Amino acid sequence: MQPMIIDVTQENFEQMVLQNSMHLPVLVDFWAPWCGPCKQTMPMLEKLAHDLAGRFILAKINTEEETQLAEAFQIRSIPTFKIYHQGEVVETLQGAQASSAFRDALEPYLKPDPSEELRLQANDAFVQGQYDQATQLLGEAAKANPNNFRVHLDLTKMYFQSGHLEEAQNLLNKLPDEAKQSPEGKSLLALFKFTQIVSEVGSIEEIQARLATDQNDCEALYGLSGYLMLNNHPEKAMQTLLKLFMVDRSYGENLAQKTLVEIFELLQEDHPDLVKNYRRKLQNLMF
Repeated sequence: MQPMIIDVTQENFEQMVLQNSMHLPVLVDFWAPWCGPCKQTMPMLEKLAHDLAGRFILAKINTEEETQLAEAFQIRSIPTFKIYHQGEVVETLQGAQASSAFRDALEPYLKPDPSEELRLQANDAFVQGQYDQATQLLGEAAKANPNNFRVHLDLTKMYFQSGHLEEAQNLLNKLPDEAKQSPEGKSLLALFKFTQIVSEVGSIEEIQARLATDQNDCEALYGLSGYLMLNNHPEKAMQTLLKLFMVDRSYGENLAQKTLVEIFELLQEDHPDLVKNYRRKLQNLMF
């Protein structure tokens, strides 16, 4: 789906803005060629128009050329932004803004994203064991909105959970940095890391046997932490890494400390108290 970005003049304002706003929200950007903040904001808005293609219209008005429009709307400073919905101005923003501010202002008026409903259906199908149905629905979601990276993250996660690790890794590698740096993307990157940890040490039975022989076996302790993370026992994993830190803090070029920090970042949003507790424990051991 192509983004909708248009230049608006006095002659086409009614059609391009007012009439179109009866179907989709229209974000009007009042700008000028000499305006520094305008030049900074424009690429951000155009990217947002790509990300939300088909869900809103970006209308640009050059106030140097369209002086009548600027006067009619009493534009005293630029950039100024107005959101039209159902023929009326519903939001006004002034000055340079973060992309999230524009997205938040548009959110109540955006046309629903069909890919999101398909994502929910796909996840329900996967939970019920309908793997083929789930992947088919995600394929439809990707066609409905190719810019929704959550669709591809969902597919990566399904590949991972169903044991198709190579496919999952290849798909994740192809995703943009925005996807990889999202909470879902960071979680998947961590899963691959812990899978690698386990694969290098062996099965859980082998790990347990080694620890029964030597409870301070550093490699086995590190492998156990990976196994615990993969099986959704983050607190036990952190306990294991703290023990490894106490046994040999320099093991594998400070792997215990580095991995703990990665787990802290992974859990910070959903489990802040747990992270605070174990961050303090690590600091006490360090100093």
